[in-house]
Amino acid sequence: MRRIKAGWQLTKKSWRVLSDSPGLVRFPLIGGFLALLIAVVVIGPGLYLIEEDQTVPGVILVALGTYLCAFAVFYFAVGLAHNADQQMHGLSPTFGEGMALASSRMGPIAGWAFVSTVVMTIIRAIQERFGIAGAIIGGLAGAAWGILTFLAIPVIALEGTGPIATIKRCAHLVKSRWGEQIAGTIAIGGIVFLVGFLPAVLLIVAGVAVWATSGVGGAILIAFGVVVLIIAALIQQSLSTIFGVALYRYVAGQEAVGGFTEQELQSAVRLKRGAQPATI
Repeated sequence: MRRIKAGWQLTKKSWRVLSDSPGLVRFPLIGGFLALLIAVVVIGPGLYLIEEDQTVPGVILVALGTYLCAFAVFYFAVGLAHNADQQMHGLSPTFGEGMALASSRMGPIAGWAFVSTVVMTIIRAIQERFGIAGAIIGGLAGAAWGILTFLAIPVIALEGTGPIATIKRCAHLVKSRWGEQIAGTIAIGGIVFLVGFLPAVLLIVAGVAVWATSGVGGAILIAFGVVVLIIAALIQQSLSTIFGVALYRYVAGQEAVGGFTEQELQSAVRLKRGAQPATI
């Protein structure tokens, strides 16, 4: 219950920053649209070729499309991280300033997109090919990767490091603040799930159920559900990035920004039972 309450408080603080600068949503909106466009134009034909037994060109297209999707998402996420940081320091950055910063980080973003895509592909392959054991190992590996790289986007945006240096920097920041007793990171955005994702899924399910008797009614419900789902996803990504920047600032410089308190940020990482945070 304490973890839920803490997550709720962090979500509210992140939402306050977002509500003060709603233009931050433009970054995940455009990034998500480009990723979807890439998926349709590149990954779609790749999957078709694989179905037609043209495996080699199909796999190449799918791999390329997956990488480009990751690049698009990370590119705009870096711009969002920069502007969120500026906003939490009392400034009023423009969308163009965020994009200019992201463009100056093109190399690190490209490298990070490649590393992230390769790692997640390996984890997914383990989960799919080795049954229950693979699911467990892949799940643990995915969780470890998520903890290690939780601060990756803020680090790239605010320090401009390459992929390997980013991983090392994230590991150093996490270890220096919380030691080696990490059990997981706190989940924020529970309210987004309750008022966004859950209703969206219910609307889509209801639309599918109604489709048999009323095609128009079912289509309306499904379309509305998809719109709600997209909005919820955009808000969730924005809140997570805002929180990530605030956590980075705290861990890197002992600075609580954006209305977050040091206690809230310190408790953002769940430690193993009986463990104590490290001191710097």
